Amino acid sequence: MRHVMRSLAIATLVTTSIAGTALAQRNARDMMNDMRAKYGKTFEECQSLAVSRGYNLGDNELESRAVAMFVEGCIMGKQR
Repeated sequence: MRHVMRSLAIATLVTTSIAGTALAQRNARDMMNDMRAKYGKTFEECQSLAVSRGYNLGDNELESRAVAMFVEGCIMGKQR
């Protein structure tokens, strides 16, 4: 019985961990769409600033994530 309980507890922890990681890894395009909907003109201004500083708005997930992070920082006032 003790072995079964321990196995169940471990399985629950592993499942929870995997589900949490999947939710945390949002697509950069989804992040950009959410910010565009929420911040409108400010988002557009920050995205233009990112492009002027050499960020690429292509389909590459890594580059898109970098743009999303820049835009998010800009919206929060951390970019000038």
